[in-house]
Amino acid sequence: MTRPAAMSTRSGSDGATVVHAVTVIMGVVVGLTFLFGFGNVLNLALRLGVPVWVAPLVAPAVDLSILGLLLGSRHLALAGTTPVQLQPARRLLLFASVVTLALNVADPIVAGEYGKAAFDAVGPLLLIGWAEVGPDPDLRNWLRDTPVDLAFRDRTIPESS
Repeated sequence: MTRPAAMSTRSGSDGATVVHAVTVIMGVVVGLTFLFGFGNVLNLALRLGVPVWVAPLVAPAVDLSILGLLLGSRHLALAGTTPVQLQPARRLLLFASVVTLALNVADPIVAGEYGKAAFDAVGPLLLIGWAEVGPDPDLRNWLRDTPVDLAFRDRTIPESS
């Protein structure tokens, strides 16, 4: 005879550590995307004839906006702010992420280098993904009702004789 497995919904690790780790990872992804995209945006600005002293300011302005919005909305969500209250910040975050994507792929697309454009899109697409899941205070929402979660939920363990 088999009985359903008793699966704990609580994590074995400290929840605050997990939240901190996800926040740090989110910040690192934004930082790496900034470093990756800085050259792309600078090349585009110079190609468009933007003055040399202004060209390097565009990418940091957009990327710091994204970092501030991601970390700020995550902090507010963890503090109990409702999704409705976070909606304006999340819309601005999505807009800034799409701007980053456009700035990163514009130069290679204009040059007809579509493979490079696809490669340059990776970082900004990660930002768009983090913009969707980053503010979620309950990390378990990401895995709820996925095939893996359902498989574990339905798992049975044979009783010992």
